[in-house]
Amino acid sequence: MFLKTYLQTILKPRKTFQGLLVNEKSFSLGFAFILIPMVAYTLMYIFLTIGHGAPSVLTPWLNISKEDYYSINRFLVAPSMFLCWIVASAIIQILSRIFKGAGTFEQTLTLIALSISISMWGGLIHDLPMSFLSAIGVINAKQHEIDMNSPTIFRTLLWSCYSIYFIAFFTLFPLAVKVVHKLTLTKSIIIGWIGFIFFQLIFLIFNR
Repeated sequence: MFLKTYLQTILKPRKTFQGLLVNEKSFSLGFAFILIPMVAYTLMYIFLTIGHGAPSVLTPWLNISKEDYYSINRFLVAPSMFLCWIVASAIIQILSRIFKGAGTFEQTLTLIALSISISMWGGLIHDLPMSFLSAIGVINAKQHEIDMNSPTIFRTLLWSCYSIYFIAFFTLFPLAVKVVHKLTLTKSIIIGWIGFIFFQLIFLIFNR
């Protein structure tokens, strides 16, 4: 049931979202959905720590040295992602209520969790394999960081994957708003995108 629902979101997101609204276990499923990217990104930072990776061009916003950044992020990424989820859902719920939205906070939490979980695979399909390859010594993590920020095939690959990431977020967040709160498409897009902006800003603070 869980895996079917998860994978079906990729092909039939609206139908999946609507089905979750009448599922008695949907609230608990929301926590399971958000747990997937939390675990995946924690593994990524574990792999990068093993591979002695460090940011090359981007300077962390937190007062953490580049050499220690990935090591410390092993412990920050999961709670920060949980915070992103709660804040984005709360913003969406508040704005939807202002526009007479009909859904509950629990429903918003569930569909936003699933939206986040699916969308973050846009980045993970690049980040997780590359970090694993650095951990087992196939690639040099520090050099790969440089390559990703230089005019190379690796930068093209990175941004191709993150294009999927952004497209998924900009699609699924508004769809979640529309399904839960029964608002117009325009209102759903505006609210969904605002929710994503809050999600992304908080995520970048802890994970840039």
